[in-house]
Amino acid sequence: MGINRRTFLKISGLIAAGSVAGGLIPVGTGRAAGSELTGLEGQGMLNDITKCIGCLSCAIACKKENELPDALEYSPVTDGDNWTTVKFSKRGAGEAEAPVNVKVQCMHCGNPSCVSVCPTGAAYKRDDGLVVIDRETCIGCKYCVMSCPFKIPGLSEETGTVRKCTFCEGRVKEGRITACAEACPAGAIQFGRLDELLEKAEGRVADLRSNGFPNAALYGNAELGGLRVLYLLPDTPGACGLPDNPRQANGDSILKWLTGLAMGGFLVASPIRKMFSDSPVGEGEGSGSREGDNGNA
Repeated sequence: MGINRRTFLKISGLIAAGSVAGGLIPVGTGRAAGSELTGLEGQGMLNDITKCIGCLSCAIACKKENELPDALEYSPVTDGDNWTTVKFSKRGAGEAEAPVNVKVQCMHCGNPSCVSVCPTGAAYKRDDGLVVIDRETCIGCKYCVMSCPFKIPGLSEETGTVRKCTFCEGRVKEGRITACAEACPAGAIQFGRLDELLEKAEGRVADLRSNGFPNAALYGNAELGGLRVLYLLPDTPGACGLPDNPRQANGDSILKWLTGLAMGGFLVASPIRKMFSDSPVGEGEGSGSREGDNGNA
């Protein structure tokens, strides 16, 4: 049985899509968007845990700014529809027990795990340091979700793609600060140049250590190649609900290629099967047409 031109073009397109999904076409490299000056160069955020009052204003502002569903509904975790949240816990024991409110969002890591495991290149790090996920390329495989040491990204049921904090890129381009920082009534979230935030944080750490917080520390300056989101902690990272030693997930290229190829094969197989069963009859080239011709003869 021959294959007509339309069917051939369909198969070619599906194979190309499967090749992208399998990592044969490195779509995550050489993006034009990665070379743009966006105004986010050198910008960062500082979360001062000692000042957070757990009001959730940051989470609500994030949802409203990004038009995410259920703006007033609290989520204890971040996912495709909750890009910012506050995790509530306690540190210490007995009379020394104290509440810890930790605001979390994408850290925009210097060495991001999501980028190292993404089989299609949908997750990539731009030249301005922002880690983004291209929704046009994302296939929803959730490798980035599983690999993130901070458990930040999540799959959106609405779009079928993974979504996360974008660092309020549009606002920053206009010269404004992030929605979460603007909404914080306690000054626990500061947005600005990283070098200035680091200087403030180091002075604050010294003050805390001399006033009853011997384990106070700055978190994020060295972790994973440097995070764009820094934390001022009153205690060790583990005591505050953050990983003590976050590590980048294995981005082995062979494993990435094989897992992506398997996903691509799955995506290609089903449409091809349906195409061969439907297209000849639909275009008048199937066995039904030939039987009709023989009958007329």
